[in-house]
Amino acid sequence: MKFFYCGRAVTKPNLTMMIEKLGIPIEHEPGIKEWDGLLITVDCQYRAGNLTKVVADRVAVIDHHVQDKECELPSLHDLRPSLGSCSTLVWDLLCDASFPIDVTLGTALYYGLFSDTDDFSELRHPLDHKMSQALKVDQVILKDLKKSNLALSDVKMFSAGLNNLKYDMEGDVAFAIVSTPPCDRNLLGFISDFVIKVHSVDLALVHTNGKEEDMCYFSVRTALDEVKASELAEWISKDTGTGGGHRKKAGGKIFREKIEWSADDESPRLFFIEKVRSYLKSFEIIKYKEASTFLEVGPDANAMKNFRKRPVRLGYVFCHELFRKYFKEQSDHENKQVELQISMLEGDVDISASEETVLMIGTKKEIYPMEIDKFIQSYTLEDEKFTFDNSFPVTVLDKKSGRRLSLANFAKTCVSLSEDENVIRAMRLKGHIKLFVDWDIEGNYLRGDPGDWLVERSPDDHYIVKSDVFEEIYIQDCTGENIEKQGRAVRVVKKQSATVSVIFALESGVLETREGRVSYERGDALLTGSEGEAWPVRGETFFKTYSPASAGIKSGQDGAYRKNKVPVWAVQMDEPFMVKLSDNRGILRGKAWDWLLQYDTDDYGVLGRDIFEATYEIVKGFTP
Repeated sequence: MKFFYCGRAVTKPNLTMMIEKLGIPIEHEPGIKEWDGLLITVDCQYRAGNLTKVVADRVAVIDHHVQDKECELPSLHDLRPSLGSCSTLVWDLLCDASFPIDVTLGTALYYGLFSDTDDFSELRHPLDHKMSQALKVDQVILKDLKKSNLALSDVKMFSAGLNNLKYDMEGDVAFAIVSTPPCDRNLLGFISDFVIKVHSVDLALVHTNGKEEDMCYFSVRTALDEVKASELAEWISKDTGTGGGHRKKAGGKIFREKIEWSADDESPRLFFIEKVRSYLKSFEIIKYKEASTFLEVGPDANAMKNFRKRPVRLGYVFCHELFRKYFKEQSDHENKQVELQISMLEGDVDISASEETVLMIGTKKEIYPMEIDKFIQSYTLEDEKFTFDNSFPVTVLDKKSGRRLSLANFAKTCVSLSEDENVIRAMRLKGHIKLFVDWDIEGNYLRGDPGDWLVERSPDDHYIVKSDVFEEIYIQDCTGENIEKQGRAVRVVKKQSATVSVIFALESGVLETREGRVSYERGDALLTGSEGEAWPVRGETFFKTYSPASAGIKSGQDGAYRKNKVPVWAVQMDEPFMVKLSDNRGILRGKAWDWLLQYDTDDYGVLGRDIFEATYEIVKGFTP
């Protein structure tokens, strides 16, 4: 058996003191690459990005953090994120095994809990309280540990950093930038934790400022729901380094070779100030729980257009199947809900899922929630497994257990109903937004970027859809629109040289047009154009708008006809679209740059660009 750690050597004075005074038999082994036997990771997860890779055939995980997105837990694991410290989890396992816990071990476990819960100020779980009361502790050593969190050199560094604190504002957000000489990265986090507690500071960023270093490290803290520390760290380090972390705490590094900094000490500080400013100015906030308008992200509410879902194959999982055992164990009087974190393309969202919740799996393997009654109305269920690339695990985080649950064994396939009857309204975003939705329980936001779509399913239900996903799933619905009101609309007439071949239907049927299947009745005109395109026209409409092309044909006889020179409104569409014909005769679909024509209030036509140019001409003097 070997108790060891890799990576950098421990240098923090409280940790080196604890190892020395408590005689902890831990060894620093940065060179170990493989382990023959059972490898147990404690307070971390195997294959996590912050862990040195050590290859082992058998692995166990003991941790109190939520399951890492990139890590699949081994069969041997104990994950309890509700605990304040991994020390409590280790203590509970030792107690279950009847392992004797002496004063030395008790002092180490006690100090671990003390450190992880900010001097017991975040002590909430009953098991944490129980351990803190049950352990026998060497109070002399504990006292020394409590006052050894920083070395004297760290205090001087701390002081130097605070003397270089820059307080600034961007809009309503107050931020503090602290510059320090080269130091231990843990000290950066310690300083940023301190600064974010200062009244009136919303954001804190601490960075190293050494000219000789290859990299400049930084630490970020936020007290705002509108700013995720991880997102800000990624913004700062984009194209120049790496960054990431959690919602309130994050950090990263900047490669100096990628930044043209001058020799003066102000250059790095100005870099970080500008990055923070550019981030804060880059987005608008929309909170539908408060008074809000679309003026922040687009022209006005009139910019919203109608859309319907295309018939797309998606995946779904019923929560009552995913959590069958849990829901079965709950009494009818209990609130049968589970708290989940799901990963949408626009950000992580926390939801309360019930037996009536359906987890939808989108075309990019993103997950979004839907109530079962809405789901049944909008999709056709297929009794086959929904498959996806296993290299991209589709999981949800069970916040109570901290485990990520794979949806692979539960996901089945559904198909959205053809041009789903449920119309949504949407507008393309011109800038970055952060949308706070009503159905998130933790105050998370969805991130929208230029080109993405802001969608309104109902007055109190809004969400963001990424550009490529939106165009794959939705199609614009022009049904009921008055084309004349559109700014790009023009008046057009059929060219007199253009004729069509006409057959009058002897019985009802369905005609396959280029734009979709359209039904017709007995007596309707079935037209065929110069390019072989065919479409039906109601009999009464046909006789009002078409005349025989030669004197040898009487109106109502099969033959060649020419459209009367009656101007109609038309608009060339810049994206795919559809229009539903009246009396449920069918749906016409057009591609980007096809033309939509309106013959009457509820009478439309769709023409491809080439056919339109060959058969229609714009009437001069009618252009709005």
